[in-house]
Amino acid sequence: MIVSMNPISRFSILVILAVFGLAACGAPLEGNADRQATLQALGTQAALRVTAHAAEGGAEIALQEAQLKATQTFQALDATQAALSALDEASLQATSAAFAPYQAELPRYGVDPERGRPGWIHPPVSLDLNGKYQYDYANQFLGTVAADFVVSADITWNTQYGGSGCGFVLRSDGNKDALNQYLVIATRGSSGHVVFLTMANGEVVTGQDFYAYGLDPQFDWHNDTTNQLTVVGRGNEFSLYTNGTKLGVVDPTAPPPQPYFPPSPEKPADKTDLAGMAAYTKAQAEYQTVVNQMRAQYAARVKAYRMADKTFERGLVAMVALAESGRTQCQFENAWLWLIKE
Repeated sequence: MIVSMNPISRFSILVILAVFGLAACGAPLEGNADRQATLQALGTQAALRVTAHAAEGGAEIALQEAQLKATQTFQALDATQAALSALDEASLQATSAAFAPYQAELPRYGVDPERGRPGWIHPPVSLDLNGKYQYDYANQFLGTVAADFVVSADITWNTQYGGSGCGFVLRSDGNKDALNQYLVIATRGSSGHVVFLTMANGEVVTGQDFYAYGLDPQFDWHNDTTNQLTVVGRGNEFSLYTNGTKLGVVDPTAPPPQPYFPPSPEKPADKTDLAGMAAYTKAQAEYQTVVNQMRAQYAARVKAYRMADKTFERGLVAMVALAESGRTQCQFENAWLWLIKE
């Protein structure tokens, strides 16, 4: 039976889908400035919520209790994993034989297949969501805790909205009260993007966006198509791949990028054009309001970022689907996890 977690708050889903919403509008995001624009919604409301929590009585105690629960959960998982490591030789050989095709792929990701062991091979799983701001996780092997790892799956999607997506939860503590984890989400928005997000204490605090369609010639953003998503995590460095093509490397502790400000309205060449000047004055005032809001939002994001612990050394790995609205279907096949031993 598939174990479904639900460790993200509805609030955080809204923040994540705000990123998707920006990516889903307009032309494909190709330049660095456009990628920064995609991310400037990250953590805006999250930072404000962190600030509000800090002012509430008992917030620190509640957070400490949540972190204690996460520690106790990991202690139980470590005991389970130790027991699994003591399997008889025949079972270990059978596992190695089944994993051989995936182990052969490790060198293409710069990973030595002789240094580490299989984490799991997951049976095919479908996550089917219907509605606004829905989410679901799945993993049959929640007893497996990953530090350095490679995780991969062939993902077939059908989403009603481009802002919906499929991907992985990485190094999650599974604590829904104050979640710490990384997420990698592939979305159909703007011909296909892959977004890496860092969540601390249940809030998105920073992230990075990759224009998959522009980097990977095999990436197909259309419905009912399949793309392979692979992540290699070593310490604070995560390498993202689609269909074997490296999209880039992420440092999950890197600060939020500076906001990208759109160009200001152009002043009419003919200053005697009263109607044109009036329209320009109005547009300039609206533009300045937007810029001021963006600056305030960025300041709030930076404050939340500075307050948060962004380094998660180990945790659970699972498959995830996020829905902006309507129906979202994510089919995961050939999903596997390799635990790297340096």
